[in-house]
Amino acid sequence: MLSVCADCAKFGAEVAGPIGVRRPGSTGNPVVAQRLERRQQRMSERDIYAAPGGEELAEDFGERIRRARESRGWKQSDLGSKVNERESVIAKLESQTMVPTDAMIPKLEKTLGIRLREKVESVAVKKHTGPAPVTLGDLIRMDEE
Repeated sequence: MLSVCADCAKFGAEVAGPIGVRRPGSTGNPVVAQRLERRQQRMSERDIYAAPGGEELAEDFGERIRRARESRGWKQSDLGSKVNERESVIAKLESQTMVPTDAMIPKLEKTLGIRLREKVESVAVKKHTGPAPVTLGDLIRMDEE
């Protein structure tokens, strides 16, 4: 910022404020606001035990992909071109040496008309109520006695 006298001020114009500084109450760019909101959702901590019955990748996802591809008469390269992936990626998925990314799963499901995710039932976890297990510290104390 530059402070000038009233005589000199007539030669310039007042600027709204420094570049990059937001004023309280200004809306800003809506695209940036959306991205910041999505980022905040991604970065927030989630309790994996709080939401029971979620969906997980099926154990036989490779077999499901291979059967659906073969039933349509497609080669691995054909499926790869339809989902915008390399033939080697399709081969790795079918042999289950690679797990599909979250972005890849919906593309495969839509293209092949199959479900790769399954609902998982929540499992109740029992707390150990018996005597406390022996630790290394306990063994050292026993040895000293």
